[in-house]
Amino acid sequence: MAAILLLLASLAVAAPAAADDAAPATRPIALADALAIARAGNDTRAGQAVAVERAEAQVRATGGVDDLLVEAGAEGLTRFTEPTVGPFFQETDLDAASARIGVWKPLAWGGRVGLQLREGVSRTRAQLNAGGPATDLDYTVHSSRAELVWQQPLLRGRGRAVHDAGRRVARAGADAEAAGLVLAETQLVFDVSRAYWELAYASREIAIRDSALALAGEQLAITRARVGAGRGSELEVLAVEQAIAAREAALVGAQLALSERALELRVLLALEDGDPRPLAAADALDAATPAPPSVADALARTLAFSPELQAIDHRARGADARARGAARGLGPQLDLLVRGGPTGNAADAGDAWSQLARFDGYEAGAALSLTLPVGDRAARGERDVARLERKQLAHLREARRGRLTAEVARAVDAVTLSERRIAAATRAAELAHKTVALELDRWRTGAGTNFDVLTRQDQAAAAAAALARAHADRQVAVAALAALTGPRSTSAPMTAAP
Repeated sequence: MAAILLLLASLAVAAPAAADDAAPATRPIALADALAIARAGNDTRAGQAVAVERAEAQVRATGGVDDLLVEAGAEGLTRFTEPTVGPFFQETDLDAASARIGVWKPLAWGGRVGLQLREGVSRTRAQLNAGGPATDLDYTVHSSRAELVWQQPLLRGRGRAVHDAGRRVARAGADAEAAGLVLAETQLVFDVSRAYWELAYASREIAIRDSALALAGEQLAITRARVGAGRGSELEVLAVEQAIAAREAALVGAQLALSERALELRVLLALEDGDPRPLAAADALDAATPAPPSVADALARTLAFSPELQAIDHRARGADARARGAARGLGPQLDLLVRGGPTGNAADAGDAWSQLARFDGYEAGAALSLTLPVGDRAARGERDVARLERKQLAHLREARRGRLTAEVARAVDAVTLSERRIAAATRAAELAHKTVALELDRWRTGAGTNFDVLTRQDQAAAAAAALARAHADRQVAVAALAALTGPRSTSAPMTAAP
């Protein structure tokens, strides 16, 4: 009988050590280690991390709008014409070549400024006819020019809103992807935590089912001894054997659930290190958890942390940048071009550049160009799309905020009520343990039946499983609340609810 009472005690508390003895070939892992492995190897998180890197690369690409631009070019020309009778002077042959190089700097308010150098050489043959015999002339001219050029849009395309639109949109997109990475990590932590505690519960359930089966085995041995002594019937033996079969089936079901939970956790961890042992939870299912915060405190943390709200805000920032840039792209385009600088012109290249350096000659000019798009549907459509996207994101933000408010309330209630549920389940398990002991006493004195003992044992096993389920649900509820309020709630004690 002492052995039976000892087994009853182990059933009531369902010690995790029983699961370890039943499955020595497992691979225990702590939740902190599981989370570290998941962060390093989970492909969903890794894919989002690549998306962040890609978005940052796009930001760097848009920075090219401020890059210096070097332009260079060369051109040549040759022309020959037959002289005609009559004109006093006519060009008959021309060979010319020129080269240029310029450095341009985009301006933050639109347009660009640059410095250009140009060198040209031309060889000309001409015929001079003054009424007598025609005279052929042959001369070469080197022309050099340095000029400062300023191009500036005066209407369409003017201002920082246009110049920086691409960069601001890309920056907002990168920030949104970074918020998506935080969301992916938060979801991964919750998924791993939930799978981990489900695995811990499955292990605890096996311990409970195994203890119940051991109790039935002890009950069968005692019942057979009583029948052999003429104090019982074969019906009682059959009843215990039936209970054993049912408990064996329940144990097999629990073992199958444990295998499924271990596989689910391995998939989340992307664990492929060659160790074939099934994973087992090393942390205690009834480990202490922080007290839940008030709903107001949890909601404030959630709204400040929520990666989804942050992603929406970043996307709205990008839509605003597009809208302001598109608004600056409406209407007529009026561009101003101002240019000027010294020139040189001589038969020798060195003399031409010397003249340029001495500022012996100069050239300056200005021009205006007007372009009027009829209808301007492209720019207007782009502006309207950006404005409507911004409006849509405002609605999405409010909708998501409303859902978060409800989710936080449910999560806080789940954590708060889980403590009361655990207390009630603990009391139920203790009472179930006592009823088993009392029913055994009644059975020994003949006041009770073997069936009553088996029923009480099943009730005790169910109460122990309900207690384990309550502990598992509390751990999952704490993880769900932490996924809403952010990682701070897992590393610092929560404020107790009033």
